[in-house]
Amino acid sequence: MLFQPAIPPGAPAPPESFYTGLGLGDRAPADRPYVVCNFVSSADGKATAKGRTALLGGEGDRRMFHLLRTQVDAILAGTGTLRVERYGPLIREPRLAEIRVREQRAAQPLGVVITRSGRVPWDIPLFAANESRVAVYAPAGVEVPSTVAALTVHELVPDDGRDGLAAVLRSLRRDHGVRSLLCEGGPALFTSLVAHDLVDELFLTLAPTLVGGDELGITTGIGLDEPMALRLARALEQDGNLFLRYVRD
Repeated sequence: MLFQPAIPPGAPAPPESFYTGLGLGDRAPADRPYVVCNFVSSADGKATAKGRTALLGGEGDRRMFHLLRTQVDAILAGTGTLRVERYGPLIREPRLAEIRVREQRAAQPLGVVITRSGRVPWDIPLFAANESRVAVYAPAGVEVPSTVAALTVHELVPDDGRDGLAAVLRSLRRDHGVRSLLCEGGPALFTSLVAHDLVDELFLTLAPTLVGGDELGITTGIGLDEPMALRLARALEQDGNLFLRYVRD
């Protein structure tokens, strides 16, 4: 499988050429991880089809999705996304774990869960895997069951009007040594991160698909005081899919 670079132009190359060795952690601010987000969208702006992302992304998107997971110290997903997508161990293939180790990261990234309601899908495979390490940020008093996964529970404390997100990122850096964080959704969590100026890059796959209906886009809920300007750093094409990498302008 080859990806064709369009911006900047170049020769076709396998996805590993574009999604390894990114050095995201080297760009981390002093007090929090460098935050990148990854989404797939249909051509009409929908983030899901029939409530799932799987119907949008093809094989190229899946390759990119798993390679991007090798490039970060931790992966964040909202409880709704965890529940719908039935998250399991975050790195499943030995070759992907080898990429992480070769680039001096742990074989498994830290999973990060933030819940304001305390409703965590404890029954998903992520919590039943020996190799999983998960940091859960939840309100005080949340009942936490015994899990096979190595679990660290932190109290979620709202701060500076940011619903606790800034405090979570500071904790990830301070308590877990996280320098790079990948957010995989959903739209409400992504919107909150954007609204509180906590997103540094966006990886967006634009699928050659129309969905229609009332499916969510990649953002939802609260609006921004001002539109956030992005700069297109790279555009790749594979089988009609566009793989876009945006950085903060």
